Amino acid sequence: MGLIFGIGLGPCTFAYMAPVLGMVFTVAAAHPFQGLSLIAAFGIGHCAVIVGAGGAAGTVQKYLNWTDRSKGALWLKRGAGMLVMLGGVYYIYAAI
Repeated sequence: MGLIFGIGLGPCTFAYMAPVLGMVFTVAAAHPFQGLSLIAAFGIGHCAVIVGAGGAAGTVQKYLNWTDRSKGALWLKRGAGMLVMLGGVYYIYAAI
């Protein structure tokens, strides 16, 4: 699973990771501990978002279950859907 996740996110994170690695390699040549600290901080920050999203999954599911029974949420979803469709029609009209 980690391999698939890494392959999927590799192109997305490379744009951020390349400058960090460049800086780490430059700094690590003179100060190895500082270079290790920089790459560790990047790794912790990168993984903290994933852990936070996983930890919030239960809360999000409770909210989603609550909105299934709410009429206000139903109308909000319908209104948002109409806005998306109107935006699509506008872009098609603007392209013609």
